[in-house]
Order: sequence, then C-alpha cells, then structure tokens
Amino acid sequence: MEVEQRVRQYIVDNLRFYGSPETLTADYRLIDNDVLDSMGIFEVIAFLEDHYGIEVEDNDLVPENFESIKAISTLVAAKIGP
Repeated sequence: MEVEQRVRQYIVDNLRFYGSPETLTADYRLIDNDVLDSMGIFEVIAFLEDHYGIEVEDNDLVPENFESIKAISTLVAAKIGP
C-alpha cells in the first residue's frame, strides 16, 4: 500500500475525520478543514515514525508538511530517500 493510502486510512481510522474516505483526497486541506490540529499532527508523526522507521525532526514541524495527505507523503518520501 502506498504512503498516501496508508496515511488516509490512518486518518479515517484514528482521527476526527467524519466525512467519507472518498472526500479525503490527496489535496484535501487537513489543517484548514480541522482534520488535523496540533495533537493530530503529533499522532500522525508517531504513526509515520513507527510505520516507516523515519524520524520527523523539529525543522520538519511546519504546517506545510502536514497541510494535506500529499504533503505528508512528500515528507515521508524525503525521509525514506531514493
């Protein structure tokens, strides 16, 4: 399963997303639509670190990295490397 699908499923299963999973597109604005707040971001970080074996560093903690599933996937890809 690709990163976007896993992140989407994590959000649907564990965070306060009350819409249809189909609504949760790769570009859906997670912070603007109140899907992710500060606690939600840290929950997603814990999931990413556990699931992908990466370390999200302090300088990665910017809203741009968590504004959408696509942004989160890009962060994971950068951490995993080529």
